[in-house]
Amino acid sequence: MEKIDLYKRYIWLLGLIYRHNGITREEINRQWSRSHLNDDKENELPERTFHRHKKAIKDLFEIEIVCDRHGEKTYHIANRDSIDDDEMKIWLLNTFALNSLLSENRDLRNRIVFEANPSGQKFLTTIMEAMRDNMIISLDYKSFHMDQSIPHVIEPYCLKIYKQRWYVIGRRIDTDNIRTFALDRIKGIERTGSKFKVPDNFDAESYFADYIGITVDEDIPKETVRFIARNGKQDYIRSLPLHPSQQEISSREKEAVFEIVVKPTLDLFQEFLKFGKDVKILAPTWFEDKMREICSAMKNNYKIK
Repeated sequence: MEKIDLYKRYIWLLGLIYRHNGITREEINRQWSRSHLNDDKENELPERTFHRHKKAIKDLFEIEIVCDRHGEKTYHIANRDSIDDDEMKIWLLNTFALNSLLSENRDLRNRIVFEANPSGQKFLTTIMEAMRDNMIISLDYKSFHMDQSIPHVIEPYCLKIYKQRWYVIGRRIDTDNIRTFALDRIKGIERTGSKFKVPDNFDAESYFADYIGITVDEDIPKETVRFIARNGKQDYIRSLPLHPSQQEISSREKEAVFEIVVKPTLDLFQEFLKFGKDVKILAPTWFEDKMREICSAMKNNYKIK
């Protein structure tokens, strides 16, 4: 069997078990008989194959599938509570669970609409392999502000996805600065053959901890940004906080006041602008003034001619 077909099987099985959080072999067999991956139209997933897939999932993804023998034998993800604290594994498992669900309901594929991802996704494999091997890479990169692409030789430290776009963060060899590069603006990529070592004090989550978005500027001081949300937007912001530091300070029937502690960059301004008139900055004063300036410039774009 082709390796890619085996990976699809592993993803299907892992997604199925994660989604059900306790599923019998009989139910796994029933789902397998309906799966589009079941090319041989088997009535069940053979026992030896099932256990080989379990072992491969543990080796590849460091996720163990175990059997609960109390009462009806069911299979589930081991140490699920500890996995819930690992954002990478949660993202991975949710993606696999969705994959499994879609494979069981292929007749609905014309009734489910997804957001498109930029083409830069094709460079993910090369970058991830370079990160794994601690290999310096050379990017042929064309930003939206440049007329032509220019080369950047970087040590790839980490990857981040933000608003359906992938970014690689790494140290530029020529300037010794850490920079962020959007994958959809990469025109070409090569492994240089030279090795590097990720600094012991670099942690991807900590690197972005004080920011919203992808822009990092160490010269910007941390601020407590207070804002009021109305007309239902407070519910959106409660259900999907803008930042882990978010706190609700006060609330009334149709509005609520929140605070976040961040380093304000362009991404933060854009985040507030998407709420339109239903969110207003209360503090700090300079942030409120800057938002007023942006809104005034927007208003001038729509003056009656």
